[in-house]
Amino acid sequence: MGNLSLFLLQTGSPLQARLEVNIFTVVIILIAIIFVIALIYFVSRTITNHLNSPAYIEKKKNRPTSLKDINELSTLCSLVKEERDVLSAICKNHKTPNIKYIVRDYSTITALLKEQFKTFDRVNDEVGKTNLFSLQKKIFKVFRQQGLIKNSKNIAAETVFTLTLAKGFHHKLKMRENNSEAIILAIPPTIKQAELPKPLEKVNFIFELEDGTPYNLESRIVRYQKGKENEEQMVVVHSDKVSPLQKREQERAEMNIACNFHSVKVVVEGAGKKEKVHYVPAEKTYEGILEDISTGGCRLVATLPIKAEQHIYIDGPLNRKQNDHAVGTIVRTTKRSDGIYILHIRFLKIEPKVVNRIQAMVCKYDD
Repeated sequence: MGNLSLFLLQTGSPLQARLEVNIFTVVIILIAIIFVIALIYFVSRTITNHLNSPAYIEKKKNRPTSLKDINELSTLCSLVKEERDVLSAICKNHKTPNIKYIVRDYSTITALLKEQFKTFDRVNDEVGKTNLFSLQKKIFKVFRQQGLIKNSKNIAAETVFTLTLAKGFHHKLKMRENNSEAIILAIPPTIKQAELPKPLEKVNFIFELEDGTPYNLESRIVRYQKGKENEEQMVVVHSDKVSPLQKREQERAEMNIACNFHSVKVVVEGAGKKEKVHYVPAEKTYEGILEDISTGGCRLVATLPIKAEQHIYIDGPLNRKQNDHAVGTIVRTTKRSDGIYILHIRFLKIEPKVVNRIQAMVCKYDD
């Protein structure tokens, strides 16, 4: 019996042996798990670095547009079939590189849209033009350059600033220079000397980016000076008080073009589903000035105190070129300090071809 006890003490118990084996197994498993995790991390990091490398991104940008690219972009921008067809035609006709990257470059995608517009224009395809402008609107809504401007030093040269000094008076000041010290703006003849803010006064400007995104700039006037050819100029200090504004549903084009307008009689025929509304312009003609226009409405300057909610027939060069007409309703009337009235008009009836002409002018596709 004594010899057996001594043997057990020397060799250890079976339970202890099993514990040692289990601990060893657990350690091996833990080491294996750590190794697998490290391997996965290393492979994942290598793949991520490769996908984010300039060489790989450049390769993806430059490869031809695929059907998958068009489908993914169509889903992202909520395109309907007709808009998707226009996008496909652009990619096919111009053999564009990866369209998912092209749409992020405003200048490039605008050039492609303009070329496609000219193609539709040559064959008088008004439906194609309508779908193209609808496609453009959706693309720009998703990929618009929003929030890029945070300081006035970053505003592009030749930008036009709108300055409102009195109710109904909107003056356009074109940037002449944007240097490290200040912004220099050309003062238009429409601003009288007595109306100009004093040096060191705060002023608010509205300006737009190339893609039409509007911004408000709050700054302060440093001084006035003479520029080339004795041009009156305003010098404005740089400011970081630059904030984006809500973009209009339809982009507008500034104008200063004479037009004619008539009052309108509304004639309703039939009832229910067979009801038809006719807008009949009166014979008497009045003269006005178109100040700006979009596909959805316009702003008209007149000497008559016409109240809101009245219908109006406008006849004139709505795209600065050929005479067209549209019927609208006056949503608001503003009286300026000089007694002139500004009519804010929403279009009710306008032909698709006229809408396309206005949109082409706004986008500068008809140059």
